[in-house]
Amino acid sequence: MDNPFDELLSFSDAAKLWKLHDSTLRKAVANGKLVDGIDVKKFGKQWIITKSAMCKYFGVQPDE
Repeated sequence: MDNPFDELLSFSDAAKLWKLHDSTLRKAVANGKLVDGIDVKKFGKQWIITKSAMCKYFGVQPDE
């Protein structure tokens, strides 16, 4: 059975994997590129993004 939490990443983890700066993701939310409640969600101070949203807006995850 697939774990739905495997699809979720913190902004800092996503930024590291895609070789972006954290602020790139925060700006994408502020500019409406990433939609709160669909692509991303904030829990307290922590932003979470789905892997599918990262692939959709920033391309396939680069190889490490």
